[in-house]
Amino acid sequence: MKPNIAIVTPLQPTYSETFLKAHLERLPFHVHHFYGLPKMGYHPIYDGAGKPLSSDQKWFNYLETGIDNLLGETGWGYTLRKKAMVKYFKDHQIAAVLAEYGPTGTYLMDACAETQIPLLVHYHGRDAYHYKTLQRFGLKYRKMFAFAETILPVSTDMQQQLINLGAKEDQLVLNPYGPNPNYFSFKDISLNPPLFLTVGRFTAKKAPHHTIRAFAKVVEKIPHAQMLMLGDGELWEESKQLAKELGVYEHIDFAGPCTPEQIAAAHHQVRAFVQHSVRATDGDSEGTPVAILEAMRSGLPVISTRHAGIKDVVLEDETGFLVDEGNWEGMAAAMLILAKDSTLAAEMGKKGHDRVEAHYTMEQHIQRLADAIQKTIRKKK
Repeated sequence: MKPNIAIVTPLQPTYSETFLKAHLERLPFHVHHFYGLPKMGYHPIYDGAGKPLSSDQKWFNYLETGIDNLLGETGWGYTLRKKAMVKYFKDHQIAAVLAEYGPTGTYLMDACAETQIPLLVHYHGRDAYHYKTLQRFGLKYRKMFAFAETILPVSTDMQQQLINLGAKEDQLVLNPYGPNPNYFSFKDISLNPPLFLTVGRFTAKKAPHHTIRAFAKVVEKIPHAQMLMLGDGELWEESKQLAKELGVYEHIDFAGPCTPEQIAAAHHQVRAFVQHSVRATDGDSEGTPVAILEAMRSGLPVISTRHAGIKDVVLEDETGFLVDEGNWEGMAAAMLILAKDSTLAAEMGKKGHDRVEAHYTMEQHIQRLADAIQKTIRKKK
């Protein structure tokens, strides 16, 4: 029989959190999902059946959370929800708990300890780098590292960061993401026009303003160049205004959020994928961007930065070009090279596809996670 496991996420997965959806849908276990509500911190509010752990009244949940915040996040609401989770874990014979994001794991330690259920914690990016998050949860991370069976980073950069934060090297299992094979497939892009693609939220760590400035330099040399930017976010309107100021607004399609099918179709129409990831002023950072892996699997060369897990995935001058964070002039130069040479773009894209197929598939990602979970269950038995 398949073991029962619990997966706890801060919220219902968003459209950009494809890795969370993959964990919920693809792991070879009976998965019970717990999740919280916006602005409620990292407390799980609903159990695997969609029933509230404590109350379905939002005002009551906010009151509980407010009291918890005053009492160091272990007050009345925490106690009620922990009691409900302990009961659920026992009633459903949960064999292991997977916490998505570090702070989520800190809320599950006590329930797992009381039920003697092993805890695994999967880090994804912001939770390992964001300054305020580390200030708030740093001491709790150390306590969690001492208790948790397995910690899963998504890049070698993050792996070292977690060691710096107190994790033990022998409890770390490196688990980079993989693109969804149901949507993203290879296509020769040698005949595609000089159209560049970005995919992702318009946030500080993706620095869309650097990408737009780089593209403006490309348009100066190649007036018919175009760029397609998929996604939205807090910097979306600001990015559109910058494009107008630089005179390239008519060259950029700010298409907004798209379905996986639409994103996959866009990959087959463009010359290269562009993403200028940086560590934001608040410390926020990437893990290993899924969008880059999706682009590589589709046969696109990648122009990006020497940032976080991107350094693991993209081979410089073989599967794409990397520049230092903030060097948008260097990014423009790389974009110009591929805008002028479709043969080179196609060759790099094919090498990138082969690299993803060898080292970064969804099957490998899920298998590594499944093996880690199964290992903890066997160890407990």
